[in-house]
Parts: sequence; C-alpha cells; structure tokens
Amino acid sequence: MTSKLIFNNPSDAHASPARGCTAAETNRAVAEKISRFRRIFIPYPRHIMLHSRCDYLAELGEATRGQPQRGMRVLAPSGSGKTTAALSFIERAKLLAPPKPGRIPYVYVPLDKSMTVKKLYVLILTCFGDGYTERRNELELKQRVIALLERVRCRLMIIDEVQHLAKNSGDVTDSLKNLLDVGAVPIVFLGTEEAEPMFERNLQFNGRLLPPCDFAPLRATVLEDQQLLRGYWERLEAEMVQLGLVARAGGYADPDFLAALHKVADGVIGRVSRLTEAALEICIRRGGDCITLADLSLATEQWAMPQGFVKANPFRSMA
Repeated sequence: MTSKLIFNNPSDAHASPARGCTAAETNRAVAEKISRFRRIFIPYPRHIMLHSRCDYLAELGEATRGQPQRGMRVLAPSGSGKTTAALSFIERAKLLAPPKPGRIPYVYVPLDKSMTVKKLYVLILTCFGDGYTERRNELELKQRVIALLERVRCRLMIIDEVQHLAKNSGDVTDSLKNLLDVGAVPIVFLGTEEAEPMFERNLQFNGRLLPPCDFAPLRATVLEDQQLLRGYWERLEAEMVQLGLVARAGGYADPDFLAALHKVADGVIGRVSRLTEAALEICIRRGGDCITLADLSLATEQWAMPQGFVKANPFRSMA
C-alpha cells in the first residue's frame, strides 16, 4: 500500500502552536519540546553493541590495571549516533555504579581540528576539570595526565573526532599510543571514515586495539537493515508520543515510506533523528497532533537538501 501525501498550507509551518502566543513564546515552547526530543535515546542494536564493547574494554582495563592497555576504534559516517551512544554509555554506567567521591571513572574528550601533543594533554586535563595547564611544558603535562588518571581511577577514556589526527598528527597518535603502553587507561577512538587511513598506516597503533566496532550505513536492499530502520522509526515515534511531543504516531511504515526515509538518511540512522527533529518543529508550529508525510517532505526540503544529504525529495513522488 502506498502512503498518501497530503500537503498543508505552506503558512502552516510558521503558525503558532497556540493562538495568541507571541513569537518569543512560540519559540520558547518549540525549543522546550525539541530539547526533550534530543534527550531521546533509542536502544538501537549497533549502539547497544558499542555499549557492550565499551563495558568490556573498561572491565579488561580493571583486570589488567598497571599493564599496557587496549584501545578500540569506532568509525562511522557523520550523524550515525556514535557520539550520542558513547555519551549515553557514560551516563548509564554512572547510574548503574555511582562513582565514589573523588573518582571519575569515565571521561569524554572531543578533539579539535588542529591538535598538538601539548594541546592534547591540556584538553584531557580540562575535560577532568583540572586547571593545572598554564606555563607547563609537554613532559609536565603528560606526567600530570597519567597521575590524574590513576588518582581518579579512570576506567575508560573516550576520544572523539579522531579524524582530525588523520593528517600530520603522528606525534599526537604516538602520545595516545604511549598512554596505552604505560597502562594509563583504555581508550575508545571515535571518528568518521576519514580517520581510517590513520589506522591503516600505523600498524603498531593498530596492534594495541581490539577488533573495530565500526558502524556501517544501513543497506536498502538487505532485509535485516530494512527491519532495523523500521524498528528505529517506530520506537522513535513511540517515544515522542510517550513524552507528549505529539499526540499520536503517524503510523507510516510501508515500504515506500521506509525507502524514502532511507534515501534521505542514506542509511545513516542519526540522520533519521535529525530529519525527524526538523519535521517535529514544523509539526509543532502548525499545531499538528502527529508528524505527517508533508512535515517530513518539508523538512527534507528545508534541512536535508540544503545540507547536501540528498539532491531530490523522495517524499514528493509519493501519491
């Protein structure tokens, strides 16, 4: 069965969710709902696998404390949800085992585009809330980082945006390898596919890593991937209803709809969430009770196409 696409009046996308509201009040109400939407975490199988592997790496580190540690790479297209999954792992781990005073068992470190060894150590210390960075040389900072990791009993460090190290950052990569070698902490390396050459050319670095936990985009022609996409979309809609962001689910799950959703997202699950966020804003502003195909179509034209994720709007061809 083919979904019927009904387009609303274009002005609906800019209407207030409550009559009589000022523009500021409308924006505040929309922003509040969007902020709640962004806190949704769907237990997507590939993200759950990342959680499991992070937990294993942390446990392995505890069992081999003081010995050379292992790392793990997680490469995926931008928007795959790897950062969200990593941060949710940290939050979940803290809830399951609240850290004792003075302990920081997990730390998340996002890299900058231009990294040096000294900047790396300063960034790590900053992420721990340690201000011991001014007028210190590289060796002092390294010693401070290693001592801090031991003092707070850090179980796992997650370093994000490692694709920034893919070009001319061999010294930084060697420093990260050294942190593993001295037994400082296990490290998860998150990045886009642009980081792959860095791992391919540094076999000594690779030799310190567990098997990769990369996220490949979903494939439109593979039944298992089709089911993953459908399951993710249905759970996302259910969460929006549960949180009161919409009154009901739209109920779209036929092959034509899922094919259009896949095309816009290019099989990258995080882009499904970004597209839905854009459609949700449109829905809220027009006072709708659910996200419609028209909302998703408009979101495609206002968000996905200008961003270069897709050249044409596949929802437009659904009649």
